[in-house]
Amino acid sequence: MLSRPFSIEPIIPRSKGGTSDLDNLAIACQGCKNFKYSHSEAIDPVTGGSVPLYHPRRDNWSEHFTWSSDSTQMLGLTPTGRATIDRLQLNREGVVNLRGVLHSIALHPPHNDS
Repeated sequence: MLSRPFSIEPIIPRSKGGTSDLDNLAIACQGCKNFKYSHSEAIDPVTGGSVPLYHPRRDNWSEHFTWSSDSTQMLGLTPTGRATIDRLQLNREGVVNLRGVLHSIALHPPHNDS
């Protein structure tokens, strides 16, 4: 059986009115998929307010996130960034460890302008 560490998932869940159109699909790892579940909003841990999760088709990554000095931790710059990191647990131990290994061989962070 072929291992598939990523899957194609709706950005806006179908249960919230999302579609299967290409503009509503994104690649997600199983861990992120499980933590996101059917959420399209989450609580910003700083303000306590409910905010939309990061939308990879509409939002600019660098407006909402940055990397820690060692490039292993994602840091939220906005309520949406912080809520997304918290809801999807983007700094869980295994992911942080993988980022450290990839950084040591110059494969992380990804170089992306969006």
